[in-house]
Amino acid sequence: MNNQNNNQKRGQTPPVRRVTGNNGPVPVRRAAPAPKPAPESVRPAEPRNTPVQMPPVRRPVRRPVDTPKQDTTDQKTRKIDTQELTRLEKTRPSGNPKRTPDNIKTPDTGVKKDARSPGGKNTPTAPTVKRHSPRTPANRPEALKKDKSEQPEVEKSVGRGIVNNSVKAVLYIVFVLIVSGCLSLFIIFVGNDVFAFVKDSNEITVNIPEGASLQDIAEILEDNGVIKYPTIFKMYINIRKKGADEYLHGDFTVSPSMPYDTLISTFKKSAAARTEITITFTEGMTVDEIIDKFLENNIGTRERFVDVIQNYDFDYWFVDELDKQIAAHPNSGRKYRLEGYLFPDTYNFYSNSTEEAAISRLLDNFNSKFDENYRLTAEQAGMTTDEVVTLASMIQKEAKFNNDYPLVSSVFHNRLDNTDVTGGKLESNATVQYTMPKEDVQLELSLAEIEKYDNAYNTYKYAGLPVGAICNPSLNALYFALYPQDTDYYYFLSDSSGFNLYARTWQEHQANRQKAESGS
Repeated sequence: MNNQNNNQKRGQTPPVRRVTGNNGPVPVRRAAPAPKPAPESVRPAEPRNTPVQMPPVRRPVRRPVDTPKQDTTDQKTRKIDTQELTRLEKTRPSGNPKRTPDNIKTPDTGVKKDARSPGGKNTPTAPTVKRHSPRTPANRPEALKKDKSEQPEVEKSVGRGIVNNSVKAVLYIVFVLIVSGCLSLFIIFVGNDVFAFVKDSNEITVNIPEGASLQDIAEILEDNGVIKYPTIFKMYINIRKKGADEYLHGDFTVSPSMPYDTLISTFKKSAAARTEITITFTEGMTVDEIIDKFLENNIGTRERFVDVIQNYDFDYWFVDELDKQIAAHPNSGRKYRLEGYLFPDTYNFYSNSTEEAAISRLLDNFNSKFDENYRLTAEQAGMTTDEVVTLASMIQKEAKFNNDYPLVSSVFHNRLDNTDVTGGKLESNATVQYTMPKEDVQLELSLAEIEKYDNAYNTYKYAGLPVGAICNPSLNALYFALYPQDTDYYYFLSDSSGFNLYARTWQEHQANRQKAESGS
């Protein structure tokens, strides 16, 4: 009974097993169907060829510690889960070559014949994964071989980059050192020049001219070898606020061993010895009257003022232009070279100011007032700057009120432009009075007095403008000398109150004279 049950059991078809992996069910080979049972009469009691169930052959396979045991029963083929292999490779100990899916070949899952199996039947074996030896170059993937072939070129490129960066770093350091060294030397030289740490102690005599500026002094000291850096000298003095508007003039004994502070103190006037004085020069004052005003305030001497006005080399464009004109006519009879250019205004002077510095203040003011616009307008009118100044001085003397400036200017322009009316003679009393002694000046001039003062300023005797200005005019007079009013007046005279009466003809002029004399 038992044998029959066993035979029935052997005759049953075993159930189909499906092995499920990460990638889905894996097909498993079915076992061969059992032979039909023979009739009990001819069947032996005990089958002699009953196969002996041998344990499956277990071959030693190196696998990671955490690799699950593979099922070796009834398998024909099995797919390898690449994600699982990747995870396993990450957990491998260090020193093993990196395993990637590209480096893994499909396992050879064949059926090997086991000699110990009865009847030589095929029994499935576990799939074997072929592994590449990390130490055998022939077994390495093609990608690794390619990387190996390109490695020398990469190493060369990296090497060249390192060399280039090293060279740049060395050059930068050298450049910084050179610049730092040059800058340090410059600072040392400048500091030695400013503070005279190590310099010659030889004494040198320098001459400082009258009216010298800080720029002039710096250049003089450089020319005589006292200092080396005149620009640094000026900057230092200005920063230290030790500059002055005026400096002493004459011969001074100095030494290169003197610091900048000592040098400038040698030429600078003492501030404690001077006070500030305010002086107002009114419009129409002459050079003589201006000098008298300076002398009243104890500034300078008359002789020195006259010498400066006549001969000092001032650095102004209009003075240069005037000097050329005077040099072209050396015997013109001009009284004062700078008459007309000492601009009337209110100024502040120091009590110990030099004559050069005082006159420079007035010339500076004229230079700022008579700007480029006036200069261009004069050129367009065909007049020189000195002719404009001379005509303005006559307008200043002949016009008492502001509304007379454009009218007086029109009379002089009409006479200069139409010489057939008065022969080009301006016939101004003010020009004759300019050369007269102050005590002889009067409002009306007789013919005898006109004949007596026969000089280049006598506009009754000589046509055109006088040889030079007769006073220092205001800006208002300078303006209307260039922009006269458009009239047909050729004559004017002033009444007892100072108002001017204008006429077109000689007859109208005589009628105005009678009105002025009668007071009507």
